[in-house]
Amino acid sequence: MSFPERFDAVRESDGLAGTLVVLRRRWLLIVGVVAACVVVAVVRHEQASKTYKATASVAFQGETLPDAALQVSQGGSSEPQRAADTEVLIAHSTQVAEGVRRQLRTQESANELLKVVTVEAAPNADVLNIAATTHNPRYSARLANAFAKQYIEFKAAAQVAGIEAAERKLGRQISALPSGSAARASLEQSQQRLAGLRAVAGGGANIIGVATPPTAPSGMGLVATAAVGIFVGLALALAIVFLLEALDRRIKTIEDFERAYRLPALAGVPQSSFAAVPAAQRTGLLEPYRILRSALDFAAVTRPLDSLLVTSAVPGEGKTTVAVDLAHAVALTGRNVVLAELDLRRPTFAPQFDMRAGEGFTRAIAHEEGATGLLVKPIGELPNLSVLTAGRLPPNPSELLSAAGIDEVLTELMSEDGLLIIDVPPLNPVADAQALLNNSLIHAVLIVARVNMTTREEVRRARAILDRHTVEPVGIVVTGLRDAGRYGYEPYMPIASEVDAEAAKLSRPSGAAARRSPAS
Repeated sequence: MSFPERFDAVRESDGLAGTLVVLRRRWLLIVGVVAACVVVAVVRHEQASKTYKATASVAFQGETLPDAALQVSQGGSSEPQRAADTEVLIAHSTQVAEGVRRQLRTQESANELLKVVTVEAAPNADVLNIAATTHNPRYSARLANAFAKQYIEFKAAAQVAGIEAAERKLGRQISALPSGSAARASLEQSQQRLAGLRAVAGGGANIIGVATPPTAPSGMGLVATAAVGIFVGLALALAIVFLLEALDRRIKTIEDFERAYRLPALAGVPQSSFAAVPAAQRTGLLEPYRILRSALDFAAVTRPLDSLLVTSAVPGEGKTTVAVDLAHAVALTGRNVVLAELDLRRPTFAPQFDMRAGEGFTRAIAHEEGATGLLVKPIGELPNLSVLTAGRLPPNPSELLSAAGIDEVLTELMSEDGLLIIDVPPLNPVADAQALLNNSLIHAVLIVARVNMTTREEVRRARAILDRHTVEPVGIVVTGLRDAGRYGYEPYMPIASEVDAEAAKLSRPSGAAARRSPAS
């Protein structure tokens, strides 16, 4: 299975792992949003005015007393939900509220009373729950009980009015019938029953639950409010995090770089390895480059790898530092290394090696002097490391790197047992590196990519450039990793310094060998 196919095969299993990586990377944002939501919820809870809810329960009958006395079945009685809704509207009516206002002798209007009172029908029961919510617990109870009482009185008055209307109707019907008739006798019995019911008329409703002053405010408590704040904060934080991830096109992990470039990551370089000191003083930070050196040695088993072009997609990804420290790490093994600076736009070898910028590649390409005569050995302990600086900056770097004399310079710098490392400008902004990607003397390209900087579109363009040229990339080096301990470098860095010092002693030639150019 090829490298791209292998990563496509495991891509589906990366969903959960990728989500966890995003949460780990954005945990500060998540904690901040959750904390802010909890604080806002608690502050609002503490600042909100406390309200107290008291509830009175009333049992009602859907059948009226006149109907019962006359043994009449109303058509609506077969619809209990409709009957319950009717009772709710009656209990929450303006007429009942007016009665409450008169009973409590309050200055509030009927509409104001109705705003603080709710009436609900209990499910599967002929019961009304009348709830009053105010800022005073005692007043809430009084108001709920008053609404219950006035509802019952309203129902009673309605029943008395119904009995009187039924009596008048029966009286007219009885007077129209002959004396002694069976129909007249039946109506007279109904009239007697109605007269008896007038004394016990009570609306068919009774208070079964008296409202008492509540001891605690209504609504959620402080703990429940904080819990809601946490849940709301988590939901908001996750939405923000994944929105930012969707809008942020920067690549943030080694695995994403591997998939985007369709290349293996040969090494990851933590940000701590980019110390602002000369290259000779970074010996203790070379552990990632030893890993890179081993990966290149393994790749050299199946392909020639005596010349290596180091570049990146865009500026600022650390390609020059990678080229310098890789050359340093390879030289520590005793192998001859030539480090050539062909970045003719922003050369930085002089500060990297703490030396003065002098004549270099541009002088050699102009045939003013041989390339080997321009080599400098910047680290005294490593005479097998030679550096060719860029020299005077030309006005036409791309054309200069495409000139016919470039092959002659590269051939002079290469040796059978040595390694030529070439630092060139990034692929996307200028054509300088592309001028060398079809050169048969360049055996491979090493791509440097920096996390949290390079975007997916920039990587896509760089990969398209590589696909259009013959020199094959060997892999990528990912820089800017924030956690050196996560990749296992920190525990070994002090030991690495001691090993490098001993390796430098063993690799140091003596006599004439020390004065001989590695390319000769």
